[in-house]
Amino acid sequence: MKSLLSICLLVICTSVWGQRDFETINIKISPRSDLYIAGSTNVNKFDCVFDTKLISQPRTVSYVEDDTYIYFENLILNLKINGFDCGNKKMNSDFQSLLESDNDPDIRIKLNKTEFYTEEYIKAYIEVDIAGKRNTYDFPVKLDDNRFAGKLKLNIRDFGLEPPTKAFGLIHVDEDITIHFNLKILD
Repeated sequence: MKSLLSICLLVICTSVWGQRDFETINIKISPRSDLYIAGSTNVNKFDCVFDTKLISQPRTVSYVEDDTYIYFENLILNLKINGFDCGNKKMNSDFQSLLESDNDPDIRIKLNKTEFYTEEYIKAYIEVDIAGKRNTYDFPVKLDDNRFAGKLKLNIRDFGLEPPTKAFGLIHVDEDITIHFNLKILD
């Protein structure tokens, strides 16, 4: 009987403490923002630049803040894989094939919360979905006048993807890529 009472009390306390009153604001990512994926091969480096006009529509953001964190509810960036330009049609096609865009056409980045570090840095806690696989990351982000800048290093094998080879195996794509971003937020 005591264990049943303890479980009921735990459920009630968890649901009361877990409830947060989210506030909302309307924001827009400036189309003059920068976002690109950088990678390399054993021969050279490449950048695939994202067309930020594809994510610049206004959106409503729900959040709640405490002394340490800002928690977000459903703050997701959907990056269309075909919105990246790697410099030529063949590289674009290879990039889309690598990320299996025929099966899952978006890279989804969900911001769960941010942690205050200093006046100019926060730590972002995110989930990244690529090719149907999800991984979580935390990394520093620089703040400057409604601008959020940083980079996130990923290993494509963590998403079940194999680095391709080209030219009969002479060119190997490295498994590590970096997402670079410099996003200007308009409110």
